[in-house]
Amino acid sequence: MINVKRSDCPDILKISSTPQSSGEWETRDAIEYYRDIANHPEKYKKTGANGARIQQAYSIYSDKSVRRILLNMFNGKCAYCESKITAIYNGDIEHFRPKGKIQNANPSRPGYFWLASEWENLLFACPFCNQTNTHEFRHGNNIEEAVFGKLDQFPLETEIHRLKYTHGIIYFTDSLTYNQAFDLEESVRLLLNPCKDDNIEKYFKFNDDGAIISNDGLTTFEGKKAQISILTYALHRLPLTIAREEKIIQIKAQIRRVEIAVINYNKYFDKSDEEKVWFEGIMRDEMAILKKFKDADQEYSGLARYIINKYFAHPNLS
Repeated sequence: MINVKRSDCPDILKISSTPQSSGEWETRDAIEYYRDIANHPEKYKKTGANGARIQQAYSIYSDKSVRRILLNMFNGKCAYCESKITAIYNGDIEHFRPKGKIQNANPSRPGYFWLASEWENLLFACPFCNQTNTHEFRHGNNIEEAVFGKLDQFPLETEIHRLKYTHGIIYFTDSLTYNQAFDLEESVRLLLNPCKDDNIEKYFKFNDDGAIISNDGLTTFEGKKAQISILTYALHRLPLTIAREEKIIQIKAQIRRVEIAVINYNKYFDKSDEEKVWFEGIMRDEMAILKKFKDADQEYSGLARYIINKYFAHPNLS
């Protein structure tokens, strides 16, 4: 997981635009629907052309223009595990705060209905992080199975600051009160968000076998966020762990090529200018290849940054 800068909001989701965007219309419509407590156990039903509620759920957030921006923003990678998605799957438009149901809340419905078309709440994810599945994972020397995946989870350190439907009702009408309540919930949020949490890479470290674990030097709360995020997003699932292990092998092989290039450059440093320039060029090329692993558009760039930065931080290399 790496930090991702959010792109500008697509027009279809903009708030207070003229004319009113489809996203704002749907949000206001959902607020009116859930203003009636009798509707809380139900899925959102949109107001139709004749003014009656029809059997149709949220749809604006899945517009092609939204998907296109999210895909580019995350370079076709899952916001959580950084696996490349688009070669084999369209990718999920993920609601960070669940729109329909909150597994960790009581009552669980309604969810964060007023954020279904909120640009800041949308991410791009793979089905293995975003949905629930039975996954294999390593537990010591054994391979075990369990159900993991985010789906409608949104755990907090304390339920005291959980946003309620009453906050959704004032989303447009009392921004001061709403924002204060939102900030309180943010302060106890236990899932990491690549667009919100600064220096998100500090939360994780990786073993040579591709395992992801909480990093050293975290506060108790930070450590809890790291661990719960690993489990909720299924970042320890076996195929993903194996893919990271293979990436580590590639990175370490490139590190070795850089070392050999440096040795050769130093060996020929006092030779002719032609030989020196030749080996300097090779050294620079190998270093550029190594640095490419860290680029945001590369698969598992967070892992690459950890491995490469750790290597260059070694006392014998400083």
